[in-house]
Amino acid sequence: MTTKTKTLPIKGKIVEVEDDINIPPYEERNATKSVVEETPKPIKKVVNPFVSNNASKMKPTLYQLRKSRKDKKTGKVQYPVVYMIKSEDIIFDPIKGINRKIRYIPGEGSIYEDEQKEGAKVKAPVTFTDGFLAVPPQNPTLKKYLDHCNQNGDNPNRMSKVRPAFFVVDKKKDAKKLIKKEAAELDAMQLALKMPIEKLVGYAKVLGVNVDKSTEEIRYDMKIVAKKNPDAFISGMDDPKTAIKETIINAKEYGVISIEKNKVSWVRGGAKTLITHTPIGKNSTDHFVDYCMDGDGELVLDEIKRQIKSFN
Repeated sequence: MTTKTKTLPIKGKIVEVEDDINIPPYEERNATKSVVEETPKPIKKVVNPFVSNNASKMKPTLYQLRKSRKDKKTGKVQYPVVYMIKSEDIIFDPIKGINRKIRYIPGEGSIYEDEQKEGAKVKAPVTFTDGFLAVPPQNPTLKKYLDHCNQNGDNPNRMSKVRPAFFVVDKKKDAKKLIKKEAAELDAMQLALKMPIEKLVGYAKVLGVNVDKSTEEIRYDMKIVAKKNPDAFISGMDDPKTAIKETIINAKEYGVISIEKNKVSWVRGGAKTLITHTPIGKNSTDHFVDYCMDGDGELVLDEIKRQIKSFN
């Protein structure tokens, strides 16, 4: 846009001079300025290749021995001061579906012997100190070897013939197991505390708990049993063998049957009539429970129930 902005006097005359400067309107100048101010320049980030963005990835993997013992005086768990495992093994490769030899050799990029340098040799066994071995992320070869060898109890592809020597310490996994265990304990103890007295006493007999006590004492003892093995306590309540065993124990108390070390018999006054012999090495009560579950044993169980009913 051309504007007339200057006037110069020349011998008493005023001469207008054209100025060819382009000046944008006020609105356009301000609009341009605001756009520039609202668009900040991008900040360049400097990435350090030696520092991980994820701190959890930099934590070492911790392996713990399974073998331990408790000190009788202190009660603390003790491990061997030094425990060594072999640095070579033959494992099952689930990807290729074959058995392969693995070796831990520092400096090698692979644990598989057929992928390592020709002439490479194992230098030393892998050593656990005081029951633990922490493997930093900077040693991925050792971690891979420990994760894939057969002595790792957490290896899903381990060969069952090899006895596991260690496991991976996983705090999240351990916390989940602990929560699950505590929840099962609470469920089992609640069942013991709320179970009807007749059912409680019958189940207590089956579990070998002394019932010659007050109801409160029996409940307390059953609560302890439930806490020690909650899964077995809960599953045992619905096991058909439990009801049969309770019937057999009651029949023995009423004098309907006699349970001896090597046989089970009917009691007929002063005489005894053989029902079944107990195989060598088996508990007579447990054997008789199995006997009563099918065939002639079912008829025997029906007769036992009939005779018990006559006492009530």
